[in-house]
Amino acid sequence: MNTASKLLTLDDLYKMVAHIYSEQNAHRPASATFAHFVEVCGMLTVHARSKKREGINFMDSLCKALGWYFPLLAKFKVSSVEEIIFRKYPNVCPYCRRRPHEDFICKTTQGTAKTVDHIALRAEREKNANNRPLGISDWQAMFQRIYPRSLDDARASRSTLGLFEELGELAEAVRVFDRYPKYFAGEVADVFSYLMGLANEHMLLEQQSDKSFNLENELIKRYPGLCVQCGCLVCVCPLVPESTVGRMAKELDVSDIEHLFSMQHDEFSQQSRGISALVLEKLGGYSGVIEQFPFDRGDTNKALVLLCLRVADVVQATDSLIADSLRATAIKIGAAATYPGSKRPQTQIESLVKSVRETMGRLTPELQSATGTDGKSLEETVARAASPKTQILMILSNPRGSKRLDLGREQKAVQDAITRGRARDSVKLDTRNAATADDLRRALLDGDYQILHFSGHGDLESLLFTTEAGKQAATPIDAFGTILKQHPTVTCLILNACDSMSSLNNPIADYTIGMDSSVDDEAAIEFSRGFYDAVAAGRDIEYSIEEGKASCESKGLKIPVKVLKK
Repeated sequence: MNTASKLLTLDDLYKMVAHIYSEQNAHRPASATFAHFVEVCGMLTVHARSKKREGINFMDSLCKALGWYFPLLAKFKVSSVEEIIFRKYPNVCPYCRRRPHEDFICKTTQGTAKTVDHIALRAEREKNANNRPLGISDWQAMFQRIYPRSLDDARASRSTLGLFEELGELAEAVRVFDRYPKYFAGEVADVFSYLMGLANEHMLLEQQSDKSFNLENELIKRYPGLCVQCGCLVCVCPLVPESTVGRMAKELDVSDIEHLFSMQHDEFSQQSRGISALVLEKLGGYSGVIEQFPFDRGDTNKALVLLCLRVADVVQATDSLIADSLRATAIKIGAAATYPGSKRPQTQIESLVKSVRETMGRLTPELQSATGTDGKSLEETVARAASPKTQILMILSNPRGSKRLDLGREQKAVQDAITRGRARDSVKLDTRNAATADDLRRALLDGDYQILHFSGHGDLESLLFTTEAGKQAATPIDAFGTILKQHPTVTCLILNACDSMSSLNNPIADYTIGMDSSVDDEAAIEFSRGFYDAVAAGRDIEYSIEEGKASCESKGLKIPVKVLKK
């Protein structure tokens, strides 16, 4: 058999191109393959814009778009591109089921609850099964029969605009594919229809200049059964070839690029929360957004319930009627809870929120102070309850004359652990460098910390702080007990210093963690890294302690950790 004369079907082209880039595709997430497809579709604007790009012409761009369309389908394990396209376009428009389609019928069909009559469309597919196109040029011709293009369409960039609308819809289908794969099946067919529309518009422009083109010939010229860049049957080019960088995006020449990508997460998060509060206030608080605010789900619902119950417990002895009212309201708010993304309308929520607001307003100044609601709006109180933070105070001290410790690297390890953790928004780190004993005391007065972490030098009886002159000042470890009596929010004390726990037998905080003998600088850093990796992942203190030990052991470091619990 003369294989050179064999007709190449659309599926043949799909399998060939997808195989060439199979190894590359295996190392990319689906989102990256889709992003690259969108990138090359952006090159198709040369068909519509007077602005030309150097080294890019329409036919190169169209073939490259198909060259990424096929691997995208392979990424989602599509078995037959012909089947997925003909399922929606069985020789007719899927909306009006006509060929050529009738614009008026399509426009009156679209926009209703049911845009496609699936039973009727399946019947069309069965009726036209023997007339399914084969080669890619046949598919191009089929779409020209369904959606005839004219020179006016080509000049108005009809298909270019339609393609980018469909890319947005395909993006959604890619995003929800794991749960709703049927959307993907429909949207990839729509994208293909517009790629064929572009081919047909280009064909008309070429004919006007007494030229012609064959899409299959153009495609296989660029994908001749191997990668034309590396010459291999299965591409081994770098995942990001240097030649493709800057093809679409243009570099911004700046002298100091680092500061553009150096967001401080804690500062950014704090500022964004303040802005959110200002916006909510600008809209009139909860009352101004009652119809769309999710009081029936998530953190806000939980915070409202807990607020009502907490205030009820405080005011019970003083005003049992208010306490009972708040508990009843809490039950009703909790009963309204549903799952995120639900379309269920909120019921009675406006009156419930109004009831909570009025009840809080009736509290005496003494009760408002006792419940922590004095001087705060309901929105502020709920926002704080909805986003509780684990606040960490890190005290670093390496006074002059003591052995040099790499405290800067430990601080960075802790900050990096918190920044990358999935629960990072609920963790806040404050640091005091070259800290004096007064720095510790004043910092505790300024914030409600849950974890107090000291890193520096210690011995059996004391820890070394820095004086205002930069010299050493020994502070008895017992003094921490006296200091923390004033700050009951501190439930975890970490003394990351040599011998800090050697003579300590009674816990100072709920969890008192320290070193039972001398500790290597590297081990101290790794323990902190592992401990805060776990904290920033939302784990409890006991789990975090074990994670700190595991971090040391995984690097062959010994850590003499001692833990005392109340």
